[in-house]
Amino acid sequence: MSREELKIMDGPKVKCKVNTCNHWMNGDLCSAGNIDITHEEEGKMAQNPEQTQCKTFYVRRGLANMLGSLDNVNWGGLLSNTFLPGGELYPSVTCIVNTCAYWTEGNRCQAKKIDVVGVNADESQDTNCFTFKRKV
Repeated sequence: MSREELKIMDGPKVKCKVNTCNHWMNGDLCSAGNIDITHEEEGKMAQNPEQTQCKTFYVRRGLANMLGSLDNVNWGGLLSNTFLPGGELYPSVTCIVNTCAYWTEGNRCQAKKIDVVGVNADESQDTNCFTFKRKV
């Protein structure tokens, strides 16, 4: 199977700079099978990137947190990236931030690429989707 066949592009290319997350990998890759982008404050619609968060964040701290995140791993992408270095991982993206210009029906993201940031994050509120662009 070729590298192209191993890619599952159900959403945008994800660049993740959340180095304290269990799903973070060298090269700013995300090994999660799906990431959830939500409003930071429930009931309050995001108006800027700082009001978004990656709810899939699992802090890399101890065995319990590592085991807790295993149900959401892109095993195919993780294995192909391990054996075919330089590949990309493409988690699917569920986004409920309907105030974003890239949001579309079915809580999907139509951006070609998203950047999730949160260097040294301790919880999901410390992360943001920096691709957020307010819908006009």
